[in-house]
Order: sequence, then C-alpha cells, then structure tokens
Amino acid sequence: MLDLVLIQLPNPALSNPKMYSPLGILYLASSVEQAGFTCEVIDLRDGDKPLPEARFYGFSCTTPEINYAKELAKRIKGKTIVGGAHPSLLPEDCKEFDYVVMGEGEQILPWILNEKVDLRGKCQAGRISDLDKLPFPAWDKLDNPFSETLFPGERYGTAQKAATLIASRGCPHRCAFCANIYRAPIYFRSVENIVAELNELIKRSVRYFRFEDDNFTLHPKFNNLC
Repeated sequence: MLDLVLIQLPNPALSNPKMYSPLGILYLASSVEQAGFTCEVIDLRDGDKPLPEARFYGFSCTTPEINYAKELAKRIKGKTIVGGAHPSLLPEDCKEFDYVVMGEGEQILPWILNEKVDLRGKCQAGRISDLDKLPFPAWDKLDNPFSETLFPGERYGTAQKAATLIASRGCPHRCAFCANIYRAPIYFRSVENIVAELNELIKRSVRYFRFEDDNFTLHPKFNNLC
C-alpha cells in the first residue's frame, strides 16, 4: 500500500488545463519521497482514473477545483488532505477533508504522514525560507509533464516542449484581487540552484522555459541568472 496518492484535478476555468505543469503537486511528491515515503501522482485532467490504494490521498486546489475534490473525497476510503490556494484562504470551506493545510505543504506533509502527532483539522504551515533545500519537482510522476504551448493565448501557437518553473515565492504587494497566499518577504532560490534545475530539464530535451513567479525580475541576482 502506498503512503500517499496526490491527485491532480481538472480545472474547468482553464481553456487548456494541461498547459501548465502542476508544480505544487510535483514539489510535494518529491519532498514526500525525499522524506522516505512512497507516493504516486494521479492526473485526472484527461478524465477519471482508478486510484491506487493508499493511506492518504492529497489534493491541491484552487477555487474552480474545490467542488470536484469534495465529491471525490466522499468516495475515498483513506484519509484526505487538501491544500493550495483555496484551503489556505478559506479553510472553513474544507470540512469534507481530514486535514486542511494552510500555506506551503512540503515540510508539514511528512509530519502528517508520520501520524506521530495528531494534526487533524486545520494545519498552519510556516513559510519555507531556504528554497534551495527543496528537491526539484518530480516530473517523472506524470506521463507528459511538459507542454508544447509556451504562453497562453492562441496567437503564440506551439513550439518545442516547454517547462514551467519558479525562482521565488512571495510578493511585496498586497493587491486585493490576488490569490497569492505568500506575501512579504519574498524568498528567492539561488542562481546556482535554478541553473541546476535548468540543466536537469535540458537532459529531458526541454529547451523552452516559462518562469511563473509573480515578480521574476525582482530576483537580486537577476542579471547573473540571465
């Protein structure tokens, strides 16, 4: 039996749900395996699939995905964990799940899987300041982790396969319309760490890269990175 199954849900708000690689899920998968647990990622963006047996089932949800997750959680026999933007902003709307993670999940998820501490209910996760300590996303957990569409919008067309990545987490601004749960301070990955990930992606024949940071050019060593 697996320790954890992470479920990537379909997002009805996206015209092309598979354009973006689910970085959140893939970071969680690599962090869980680094901690010594077994984990699989099930991608439901192409339709329903059977779920393997596991002790825990995890969802990372934005608001358009939350109702799908709630319905699926009712049918799952194992314990359920939900995290992401919607649970972090509206944890009271996630009573259908055993664990509601608010904030970054890479460090708190192994604690939940350990079951040594009763963390049921709301779990407030602290910010991760040293992003270099996080393992690279577990791209190999998906059959097609990369996209042939570099930017959204039909006028851009398609190109060679492209990868999505981030160089930082956080934002110094407080725009009322934004769902970024990570505010100031911004934590940046080192240039060396980012370049190491780029080299790993190049080994997988990726030549196009899309940085998803809200403020990519604020990186203190942006010129060095370029």
